Amino acid sequence: FCREQVAQLRPFLPKIHEAGARLVVVGNGAPFFAQAFAEDMAEDGHGDMIVLSDPALQSYRAVEAKRSGWRAMHPRVFVNAFRAWRQGFRQKGVQGDALQLGGVFVIRADGSLPFADLSEVAGDHPPAAEVVAALG
Repeated sequence: FCREQVAQLRPFLPKIHEAGARLVVVGNGAPFFAQAFAEDMAEDGHGDMIVLSDPALQSYRAVEAKRSGWRAMHPRVFVNAFRAWRQGFRQKGVQGDALQLGGVFVIRADGSLPFADLSEVAGDHPPAAEVVAALG
């Protein structure tokens, strides 16, 4: 889970809901980590989302998300971490597979995929406005 990315999408939640969509976050830590994340986000005013856990990484394999030590420690990761730190985000630890990268997808009810972005390195996130624009 990435608090920075959730926080960037937060201002767009009304538009997301107006489009009949929901924000769903999938992490790969144990289910109790997902529950704690959801509770933390709710306390921070980001509670209107679905938080799921996939410790077996099945969803990550299904979308062909990258898993790599090099990509998790690429020099760009430090730039991304500094950006997040400047915005006030602090990583409290690793809860799941630290080498597994994620992605952002807009999936329509008919199964179509108008937006897909797989992370190339840790902390690599598309602009929230682009994600929301894909809702139509």
